[in-house]
Amino acid sequence: MKSRYASVAAALLRGITDEIASGAQASSGSESIPELIDRVREVSEQSQAQMRSALEAAFPEIGWNDSEDKQDPQAGAAPYWVYDPIDGAYHYLQGLPLWSSSLALIKDGQAILALVYDPCKRELFAAEAGKGTTLNGRPVKASAKADLHTAVVGTALPPFDSGGAGEHALAAKLLVETSKHVFVIRQMAAASLQLAYVAAGRLDAYVETGKDVYDWIAGCLLVQEAGGIATSLDGTPFDVNADGILVAAAGLHNSLHESVADVMR
Repeated sequence: MKSRYASVAAALLRGITDEIASGAQASSGSESIPELIDRVREVSEQSQAQMRSALEAAFPEIGWNDSEDKQDPQAGAAPYWVYDPIDGAYHYLQGLPLWSSSLALIKDGQAILALVYDPCKRELFAAEAGKGTTLNGRPVKASAKADLHTAVVGTALPPFDSGGAGEHALAAKLLVETSKHVFVIRQMAAASLQLAYVAAGRLDAYVETGKDVYDWIAGCLLVQEAGGIATSLDGTPFDVNADGILVAAAGLHNSLHESVADVMR
């Protein structure tokens, strides 16, 4: 990373996320789901305010749009930050690893700077448009696999109550259909971290239904800058209007897309 944005953003992401991790308390088992959600929301809102204040002080020319904002993410042509303090909230609440924080700088509907940080392993994945992807400062590349039957693929199955029966059924259908064509599928909580793993060659691909673009947008740049391909599930280029996501090593993307294309029809 060489831009003035990148070094400051990386330091902030590390620092704030490490604070979140140090204050994590595993669920006692007596809290209800709404209470757990409120706990995560409180931590997230505090971190959002801290990050926004710091970035606005450093870069007043850059706008802001948090990961839960429902406004049109393409409103205005000016670049803006997108920050997700806790991706993989249930892992965070259970005291499990594999949750992460992500920060991206968006311009014209695409990430031009992307950071994903895993506080449990203290791993920072970073990419800038045209400058490659790094893990703790060292270059990484996506998998070189070309045989889909050898692929290890990440995905996510949402809680049944979070999106309704239709969304859950579509995600389950995608999981089943994908499993017919690959070696194995893994679900590892944070989508942003799984996408970072595709960029680093730890996973060969990642597929997910839905419209959680701000969970994916940082990771997509990581994958693309590492030599992989990122699209919507229908195969169109990934942007802020994506419907589902399919990222994969360059040698696997076409065959994986062909294998799951019927799911979205």
